[in-house]
Amino acid sequence: MKLFILAVLIGVVGLGVYELSMLGIRINRGTQIAEASRPFELRNPGATHRLLVVGDSTGVGTGAARPDESVAGRIAAEFPAIEVTNIARNGAKARDALNQLDSVTQAGFDLVLVQVGGNDILGFTDPGELRDAITQVLTRAGEKGRSVLFMSTGNVGLAPAFFPPISWIYTARTREARAIFMDVSRTLGIRYVDLFRERGNELFLNDPDRYYTPDYLHPSSEGYRVWYEELRKQTGIVEILGKARSIPGR
Repeated sequence: MKLFILAVLIGVVGLGVYELSMLGIRINRGTQIAEASRPFELRNPGATHRLLVVGDSTGVGTGAARPDESVAGRIAAEFPAIEVTNIARNGAKARDALNQLDSVTQAGFDLVLVQVGGNDILGFTDPGELRDAITQVLTRAGEKGRSVLFMSTGNVGLAPAFFPPISWIYTARTREARAIFMDVSRTLGIRYVDLFRERGNELFLNDPDRYYTPDYLHPSSEGYRVWYEELRKQTGIVEILGKARSIPGR
């Protein structure tokens, strides 16, 4: 019996060491992917509409094979008469997004897309602080643009980069942050794109190598495609930018 218990303990420890080693490898991959990523931007002198993107790596499009396969890039592809200013940065939290907005001197954007929250979940930002920060971010975004859309992340705990009990903790954290994001958005009259799914309903887990980048945390190009489809489905972006579908003079 003692030998059995010892064998089980050795197995558990060995599994833990393996999982931690894999997590380290994925974090390193994620760092390399982030360093190579560039936010999608588009200068367009003939633009009829202007888009401002602020936030974290999901706003940058980290994990997409090319910048134009990020959410911002897909918006530009569907609405070619648009100009895109993208000041999202890898690693940004909600407070950083507020600083990003404060750095923008001009206003009058047709749409401000806020993509932030994942790093607050990963970094265990205090819920009260997160509520206050995201309230300020969305309020400030409303001062910069005629319309604001808020898009955070999916269920962080389901990302294959994590394993129990870390994955359980991050799922609980995501649920808590999501409730805050939805409540603040509802209070301010801003449309929130809900990407959260429970296990069993998460498309990404059906084919992780297709929907995640090799760090198994950031979306791949296909992952961002799914997110963009949700953005279109859950918001009025087509109505907001509809006239930008046609390039003037064509």
